Amino acid sequence: MVRETGSTQDVARGRAAGDVVVAWRQTSGRGRDGRTWADTGLGGVAITAVAVVQGAWIALAAGVAAAEAIERVAPSVTVGLKWPNDLMIAGRKIGGVLIERDGEASLIGIGINVSQPSFDGELATRATSLAIAGARVDRLVLLEALLPRLDHWLAAGESATIGAFRQRDMLRGRVVRLRAAGSIVEGVVDSIDPLVALRIRTPAGLVAVEASTARIESFT
Repeated sequence: MVRETGSTQDVARGRAAGDVVVAWRQTSGRGRDGRTWADTGLGGVAITAVAVVQGAWIALAAGVAAAEAIERVAPSVTVGLKWPNDLMIAGRKIGGVLIERDGEASLIGIGINVSQPSFDGELATRATSLAIAGARVDRLVLLEALLPRLDHWLAAGESATIGAFRQRDMLRGRVVRLRAAGSIVEGVVDSIDPLVALRIRTPAGLVAVEASTARIESFT
């Protein structure tokens, strides 16, 4: 555990497989596509696990593991997964996953909002925490629940993980606006094969968008 760091991903780089970096306070977390992750301060969980497992599916494994851990310590909430890496409660983001490569290893970063009483600016309508959702949880208890679930899903493999993701997929049936290969696609999500393609039902018919190029801009 480190008392304070900009990002657990940076501290984990170069460490051995099986190591887990936990930040008591993370000040400059980052998300997918260069986005920033709001400072967890003392109100959240911020970890990076080093694993020799590789493949796009491990982001799904981390998401499923985090969702299960949250529900285990806060049985009153239900966590959905917004492809590819967001943890959601009641339409708001409570956490996220970031996967980076470090040679032959994968750095599996997970951030979860726990005790923040509120969020400022645009995050006020987009972000949430367990406290806001009405669950009082010690973040160390959540951490203790998270690591075994992460080990479980990394060991379970790609096929089992995709099945578990589909049980929590919150985009199917929703209206989305996404960017893919420089174009905007709008329509209803018909289905998601998270490692291959998203199938969007548009006025012009069913459109398959490659998962590797798709970026969700909004959903309702």
